[in-house]
Order: sequence, then structure tokens, then C-alpha cells
Amino acid sequence: MQRELVKELKHVSDEWLKHYEKKETVFSQGIFDEKEIIKEDVIIIRDEMDQLKAFLNIIPDFAPGECTYDLIRKTGDAPSGCMDALIIQLVKYAREKKLKYLNLGLVPMAGIEQPENTAERLIRYAYEKIKRFRHYTGLREFKEKYATTWVNKYLIYENDFDLLQLPAALNKVMQFSSR
Repeated sequence: MQRELVKELKHVSDEWLKHYEKKETVFSQGIFDEKEIIKEDVIIIRDEMDQLKAFLNIIPDFAPGECTYDLIRKTGDAPSGCMDALIIQLVKYAREKKLKYLNLGLVPMAGIEQPENTAERLIRYAYEKIKRFRHYTGLREFKEKYATTWVNKYLIYENDFDLLQLPAALNKVMQFSSR
């Protein structure tokens, strides 16, 4: 990959972070790392003026027959549907590589469909109502357009009060990892 393209990718990434008021959060999604992205396959979208508007980088996935991505970012003025176009191109990429599965990544706190206790109800409330976590709802909706199978990942805890600490723990991880 050319260094000039990496600069363009960085510009799009920085604009995305600013436009959507986000910070890099390494635990739930990747972080833009020039040393890594230069080695990866990247799907890009350019406009008619040859300006880079969106990208997705493909990262190694060590599950047999599986393909996954790390970052999916766009500029504030990117055409609607560009994120969908990136995913569609990723599907094509995976097919060309004879991969059977596409891993769209995690959606934290999205698996509590029917809360069974007070702690789970509070986590569900945080997922739906608290601004810091509400974007996970949109993330799940976006991924559901393509996901035919969801695999829950579980958190083991001793008592309900441990689960109540989850949003605060996620918040600390987000703050720490964005430094």
C-alpha cells in the first residue's frame, strides 16, 4: 500500500472520529495504526473527484474459513449507503478468497434481550438510554442487515451487583484506551 493512501485513510479516520464525536476505543473496535494498516488489504470508496470518502480494512482472522474487518469509517459528506457498499465489497472479497464466514464483530451489551433480574434490566436500560452506550443500538441494527447468525459472548459474574458495575467498567476501558 502506498504511503499517500495511508495519509488519506488517516484523514478519513480522523474526520470520522471528529464528526461522530468518537474516540478510539481499542477494546470494542480497532485503532488507526499506520504501521498495521499499510500491511492490510483495504476496501475504499472514492467520489467522482477521486476524493477518498470511506474505507474498511481487512485484518487477519484466525478462525478457519472466516474473514473480518477492523475499522469501517467515512467522511461526514460521504454518500449515504457507503458503509453498506463497503460490507458488500467485503463479502465479495471473502468469496474470492473462498472464505465461508464473515465476522462482523462484537456489539457490546446487545445480548440481553429479555432481562431476568434487576441488574440485567439496568444494563439493558444503559444500552438503550445512556448516550455513551446508545450507539451500540445503531451498530447492532447496521450489522443485523447482514448477519444471519449471532453468537453470544458471555460475561461470568458472581452476583447481580457485579453486573451493575459493567457500564462503569466499560466506560473506564473506553477512557483509558482512547488516551
